[in-house]
Amino acid sequence: RVTLVSADGREIAYRDVEPGDIFGELGGIDGIARSASVVALEATRAARLSGTAFRDIVMTHPTFAWMLLEHLSAQLRRMTERVFEYSTLVVRKRLIVELLHRAEKAALVDGEVSISPAPTHSELAATMSTHREAVSREMSDLAKRGLIEKRGSRLLLHDVSALRALVDKKE
Repeated sequence: RVTLVSADGREIAYRDVEPGDIFGELGGIDGIARSASVVALEATRAARLSGTAFRDIVMTHPTFAWMLLEHLSAQLRRMTERVFEYSTLVVRKRLIVELLHRAEKAALVDGEVSISPAPTHSELAATMSTHREAVSREMSDLAKRGLIEKRGSRLLLHDVSALRALVDKKE
């Protein structure tokens, strides 16, 4: 997970690095160090390239260079979506959007989306740029409505269509 911690200790999670992904590419391109941290959430194997080696690979391997452009394009699109969400959606809707993003990668079990392991409220807050308490309040409300349920180490989304409708509903 790529994170940044503010001066007052608030953590913001930018993205989760998936198997096969690259990170740190901006420093490899422009040589400027970032203050973001990368934290392994499970057993991980990683390789490191010097800036010079990275630039050499980009310059001599067009396929890699194109893959890098696609990767950067996807990251920019995701960041643009997040800025839009943070600017226009209340916490409840941002939470639902985040759960729906996670649902895209999750398993379908008995007709329900099963996110495993269930994200903690702190993790969700860091990803959504809000406070844990706000996430806890909204998760509790969604559970009371029967839309989500924490079951063991999983988070079940009982009605994805209803969750999408809540995001689209005018307030």
